[in-house]
Amino acid sequence: MRFLFSAVPAHGHILPLVPLMEAAAEAGHRVALLTAGAVQDDIAPELPPGVLFLAAGSMPGEFSADAARRTGADVFHPTPAVIGEIFGGSRLDLGGAESVARARAFAPDLVIAEAFDAVGPLLAAHLGVPWHQAGLGPALPAVIREAITDVARTRHEEAGVRVTEAESYLDPCPPLLQDPEFHSAVPVRPVRVRAHRRTKGSASLPAFHAPDKPTVLVTLGTIFSDPAVLASVVDAVAGHDVNVLATLGSALTLDEDTAPEHGRSAPADGVRPGGAEVRHVPFVPLDELLAAADVVVTAGGAGTVLGALARGVPMVLWPQGADQPLNAARAAASGAAIGVGDAEAVARVLPSLLEPDSSYHRRAREAATEIARRPDWAQVVEDLTSEAAKADAGR
Repeated sequence: MRFLFSAVPAHGHILPLVPLMEAAAEAGHRVALLTAGAVQDDIAPELPPGVLFLAAGSMPGEFSADAARRTGADVFHPTPAVIGEIFGGSRLDLGGAESVARARAFAPDLVIAEAFDAVGPLLAAHLGVPWHQAGLGPALPAVIREAITDVARTRHEEAGVRVTEAESYLDPCPPLLQDPEFHSAVPVRPVRVRAHRRTKGSASLPAFHAPDKPTVLVTLGTIFSDPAVLASVVDAVAGHDVNVLATLGSALTLDEDTAPEHGRSAPADGVRPGGAEVRHVPFVPLDELLAAADVVVTAGGAGTVLGALARGVPMVLWPQGADQPLNAARAAASGAAIGVGDAEAVARVLPSLLEPDSSYHRRAREAATEIARRPDWAQVVEDLTSEAAKADAGR
């Protein structure tokens, strides 16, 4: 069977799909990912061997700028209507036809589209195959889901196709983190989330001089990695006697020769006056970072929040944008995290999480146990293929 995955071209939208790609490939199915070609160099090392990359469509900066030109809205502080225009309108306008052509050549038997992706449903409609939607974290609020769907519907009508509802919603979010008001119009299929890891190979993490100290992972993700914000968070954490492992995201570089060209310098590593040792790393699969962490300080991307809970690691969350406020609110409500609004608050609340027997650690471990009980991706692949085969036989 041929699985086609469709996703917005960004790490946080693609990497949560990797476990399902891996499970499908291991089961002997043909697997392809359709997204913008500009992310191929960054994403290809994170994909399972044998996954075909189908390049189509534009990057987030391009379709967001297009939506801004058409609406006059501030896409950095979008309303639900603007989010609908970005993902359901401009992205289809700038890449829909190309995506259909690429998908038609691959000839999938089913399509998996992540929660923000309006391209996948269009592909399924053109090709007459079933599709399933994959959640990234807590379900999107209904007003955002409807905004993307409503705007996309106008493009579908212009293309002369009728997009059907998804066959199911693949929900990686355990009940303790899920929005209590979430309601799905299609069957919900729980899945066992995990932090991103590579199928082969691993990164080399820096060694700390005092490895027995608690290690705090500071990560703002790959998009919201503003140098000033990252520095302020690292400084706040380094005010405590801990090891600090900080990821650079896409806004910084460790290459001191090229950094000045962009007006930035590589962040300084070393031991701070209070005893904290700071080490910065480029992109490293989250599962490897979490294996070394006692606490995570993060902006609250869905992949980081769910990955940390799957590992039983508590968090301090300072949201920077996108869906992060929602994720942070749900994580804090679960009792496994504390939400804050600035770097000073990070420094103030961190001691509450450094105690290994704190309520936050206990709640995070309970979350990990709950996540481990959910169906794994191999079972999901078996169910999807069985259902698709039965539906095909019935046609």
